[in-house]
Amino acid sequence: MADAPTIPLAADRSSARVSVAAFLRRDWRIARSYRFQFVLDLCVVPLSLALFYFLSRLVDPARLPDDVDLSQGYFSYVAVGLVVLRMLQTALTSFATKLATEQTTGTFETLLAAPVSSPMVVLGSTAFELLRALLAGSITLGVAGLFGLRIDLGVGSILGLIVGLPALMATFAAVGVVLGAFAVVVKQITALLGLATAALGLLAGAYFPIELLPGPLRAFANVLPFTWGVDVLRAALLRGELAADRLVLLAAFAVLSLPLALWLFRLAVDHARRKGTLSQF
Repeated sequence: MADAPTIPLAADRSSARVSVAAFLRRDWRIARSYRFQFVLDLCVVPLSLALFYFLSRLVDPARLPDDVDLSQGYFSYVAVGLVVLRMLQTALTSFATKLATEQTTGTFETLLAAPVSSPMVVLGSTAFELLRALLAGSITLGVAGLFGLRIDLGVGSILGLIVGLPALMATFAAVGVVLGAFAVVVKQITALLGLATAALGLLAGAYFPIELLPGPLRAFANVLPFTWGVDVLRAALLRGELAADRLVLLAAFAVLSLPLALWLFRLAVDHARRKGTLSQF
């Protein structure tokens, strides 16, 4: 395992930009030392898309609810869902893995003692993973184009992407930070990560319309921010439209959830410090 380079922390605690840039440089240097892992991650993309491309030939749009837009076919519909799910999985698992590495190598407590605020440490640690998630989503979208996905962008849809993507990434960050708080307290959350990813893929409409779900599950799926994100991206990429109602909900959730997630993380760190388990894994 490659040694983690030292983070050149900014002297000024208020310099958030410098601190985040330092984390980005560190994480980029670590990621470069594991090139083979990056190649393996790329290999998963065409395989998963090929699976759904052939499955799409078995789907009869006539058997789906009338209000479900499958004008570009089932593959295009599910491809956008896979883009969001790929971004979510990359963001959540990468952050959790990094947190576990910090704890096992004994650097987590040192980071929290650094001359930057604990929220900045958390956001700095997630910055690279969020960019990596965005790259993973872009690659998935590009490969899906090779399978026949056609993107239809308009003025409204571009606005939806400009606002929707940052809001979606902030939502991913909030969920990742909350799961990180669980990891600080309970340590092992591998099963929880798998459960969260599978549940969100099922309930957020990534694979199929949520209209097919039973009534209670459909009602729950409709209030999930990930469902809003999938709807915003589908409207923007497949129909060239702006899903304004979903976009407003997603942006509002992102603004409110991230500070709450950072507060929960701070509570988890304080709890672990009191019990003397902060550096344990």
